[in-house]
Amino acid sequence: MLLAVAAWLSAADRDTRNPVPAKKPAAESLPSVVFTEAPEILISGVDSNTPAHWDDDTFYVFNSYGHPHQNSGPDLFNLTKRVSTRLGDLNDKLYIWIEATWKDEADGVLYGAYHYELDAVCFSNNHLPTMPKIGWLRSRDNGATWEDLGYIIEARPCAVRCNTASPWDVGGTGDFVFYLDEKKEYFYFYGTSYDSQAEEQGVWAARMRHADRKNPSGKVMKWYKGGWTEPALWGHVTPVFPSSIDYHRPDGSMFWGPAIHWNTYLKTYVMFLNHAIDTKLTQDGIYISFNRNVADPKGWTRPRKVLDRPEIQKTMSGAQVSRTKLENGWYPVVIGTEKGETDKVVGRTGRFFMSGLSRKKVTFLKPGEKPPS
Repeated sequence: MLLAVAAWLSAADRDTRNPVPAKKPAAESLPSVVFTEAPEILISGVDSNTPAHWDDDTFYVFNSYGHPHQNSGPDLFNLTKRVSTRLGDLNDKLYIWIEATWKDEADGVLYGAYHYELDAVCFSNNHLPTMPKIGWLRSRDNGATWEDLGYIIEARPCAVRCNTASPWDVGGTGDFVFYLDEKKEYFYFYGTSYDSQAEEQGVWAARMRHADRKNPSGKVMKWYKGGWTEPALWGHVTPVFPSSIDYHRPDGSMFWGPAIHWNTYLKTYVMFLNHAIDTKLTQDGIYISFNRNVADPKGWTRPRKVLDRPEIQKTMSGAQVSRTKLENGWYPVVIGTEKGETDKVVGRTGRFFMSGLSRKKVTFLKPGEKPPS
């Protein structure tokens, strides 16, 4: 399957409310991606992004389904060891997903951020619908045990929609990724807002100083009205990709759950996205966006579909995952297969995952480049 995708589009083509452009750019100006069938890789128990890193000759990748697990081995194809992580006496009892990590090469500390879901937000004795928020943690043993450093990104507590049509969220912010810029000045977060107000729903951006990584709570700022001007705890957001229909309506529609990597072949950042066409997060396809500068929320190109719903379901058919994931293929991410490549750094080719399942290799092509034979 071949899909041409605009890497750098005109201002008119950056309208993110409608994923179908009014005018298609010339084909020769477009990068493209090619999906080909590949032997199955299954990272079981995936309900979020799957962050990965290397330590010497060992590859680590995390999966979360209410609690994180650490998988390790000599490479992505041989993850022979799996352990349940220790988050602390309290956190081990909570619903937590580790969605992104970064290893400090100077001292070997692994930093991460987690999506936490509260219980009984609107209805007693019920976990769902919930109101997620984001915390920061660190590990000195490659993620087997973690130290919680506090909450860093949270929606306004009053921004709750208890009469939502969503079975998942009454508000909150989560389903995210973060990436350290080239100068190691800031971590840039891109995640999902389920805010009670439609104008603050969709994919948002925030940033945190690299220098604050050891004590970050209260020091993260959200992107709002063209600048990093709102506190990440209880502040407002201006979405990078706004919802096209209020998420809390039955027909709510928006992009959500971004995953980002730096593509060494294309020399640009690549974002994969889910796209919901109702508040149950029914997926119409997997989308892609590009940006030369992860620090520029306005630089992301208009998302383009790379897999449609029938292709998602064909790829997921028969997999040992939940029915909703079989139907929707949530949490798309590309993981590189060469030494040193992860979910953060990918070359010309990588393995494409949905809900922890990979049955496809993805090849990235430069503008005008022909697909491999």
